[in-house]
Amino acid sequence: MKVEVLKDDGLYGEFILKNSNPAFANAWRRAMKSLVPVLAVDYVDFYMNSSFLYDEVIAHRIGLIPLKTDLDKFNLQNECVCGGEGCPNCQVSLRLNVEGPRTVYSGDFVSDDPETEPVFDSIPIIELYKGQQLMLEAVARLGFGREHAKFQPVSVCVYRILADVKIKDSCSSCLKCVEICPKNVFTVENNTVVVEDGFSCTLCRDCLRVCEENAIEISETDDFHFKVESVGQMNVREVAKRALEALKSKAEEMNTLMDEL
Repeated sequence: MKVEVLKDDGLYGEFILKNSNPAFANAWRRAMKSLVPVLAVDYVDFYMNSSFLYDEVIAHRIGLIPLKTDLDKFNLQNECVCGGEGCPNCQVSLRLNVEGPRTVYSGDFVSDDPETEPVFDSIPIIELYKGQQLMLEAVARLGFGREHAKFQPVSVCVYRILADVKIKDSCSSCLKCVEICPKNVFTVENNTVVVEDGFSCTLCRDCLRVCEENAIEISETDDFHFKVESVGQMNVREVAKRALEALKSKAEEMNTLMDEL
């Protein structure tokens, strides 16, 4: 297998997984969504809330704020030396103390760890009116996407099977395939239909239904086009790499279990 990167700006990436199969491609996709841990607020202690929203509603909004995550710096709570009680090695506190009138944003949080802060400063949390105050402490920990959506490092993670499109010599250049193709895969050169952009083919096979000479051949390849968008806790490359490491760890664990049988 081989990976060819097409686009990567940190938050969004496109790449091709070559010489693979649907089982592995889907396992990698699922691993990126559910097996890569990230930081998210797990519980909130409210000291003052005179706003018009209940504590639970505000806590839910805060929990969905993405936090910058350095996986080399924090431990999972069930693997930490504190035994899950909570310590600087497995959790971080973010404090907030704001009085109205004003809108409270994610950038108003003050973190115990300067490197662990909201990815975006402009996420609105609540609007406070004159005389209202919000004072709280939010505690974040590492978690997996299978626990809650707030722990997912990606918002979009999809793939499609790439197609191999060919035109036979029996083509009469009726142009029906050119007209019906929604992705402009075909074009006309010197009065002959040719494949211009086979990469964009989505395997809808509309062209096969209108071709009277059966002059078009479409088959699935062993290549997969991935599109991944990070929520911001870490870049796309790191998410993809960590997901592969998680799959490798699970495979090794399965081999160990099989050897013990």
